[in-house]
Amino acid sequence: MKNDSTKILIAAAAGAAAGVVAGLLMAPGTGKDSRDGLMKMAGQVAESFNGQVAVYMEKFSGLASMLNNANQDNAMSVGADANTGRTSDQA
Repeated sequence: MKNDSTKILIAAAAGAAAGVVAGLLMAPGTGKDSRDGLMKMAGQVAESFNGQVAVYMEKFSGLASMLNNANQDNAMSVGADANTGRTSDQA
């Protein structure tokens, strides 16, 4: 379900971007003005995308670090007592 929503969102964003590009290219302004506007808009989209990716990468990095620390701090064998961290064969 989530995967379908993501695909729809990406398709809508791509369609909107294509519409903006077509509008700029067909605008009554000069070609130089249209290209400058297109480059400016592309830069803004790229910055926004990088900002969004950076947020998720930071969250992922924090989660990975937390899991790594938890794994090192609480290394227990399978079957270990949750309170002591010892298995039944350890006295």
